[in-house]
Amino acid sequence: MTNNSTGRWQELLRRAPRWLIALVVAVGWAAIQLGMRYLRGKEVVAEDVAFTSAFGVAIGIFVVWFGRRVQAKERNLPPGSPTPANIQKAISTGQLPEQASAEQWEAELIWILIRDRHTVWVAPLVFGLFTALAVFLIFDSPEHPWFGVVCGVLFLVLAIWLPAWERRRRARIRELMAQFPDNTSQVHN
Repeated sequence: MTNNSTGRWQELLRRAPRWLIALVVAVGWAAIQLGMRYLRGKEVVAEDVAFTSAFGVAIGIFVVWFGRRVQAKERNLPPGSPTPANIQKAISTGQLPEQASAEQWEAELIWILIRDRHTVWVAPLVFGLFTALAVFLIFDSPEHPWFGVVCGVLFLVLAIWLPAWERRRRARIRELMAQFPDNTSQVHN
């Protein structure tokens, strides 16, 4: 995915009405929950749809509330602060904000590098185990194997994709850190 397409999605989410975001989250939640129930071979009745949809609306409202709360907190900080939104924007565009201070940003970027270093080897292990569990689900219920098949494919893709994505992200973070003056750099590989 290119930087422009990421920016377009973020701008679309920013401009979308709050009720539409809550509705998309509610429909997505209900579809996932009811789809998993159907793939396991269980009957989906009207009461299940109503209860799952109501719970999905509650989750959608919570997501919108939490997002607005995070945005309000970020607006109260100085413009060049290393907030999650600013960090994500800097990583995707490859440019630090104009007001970015080296000591604040480097500390945050180093922490992300440390955290990502662990993700590179933990993610394949964890998702590999989940893939094995999905294979067990396929053989556990041979008359309805589709839930296990879908989960197995999803976990296998995540086990392969996450380490590659993390390595690319680490390279982008190092490029950001190279934009700081050499005398303040704390880069540890």
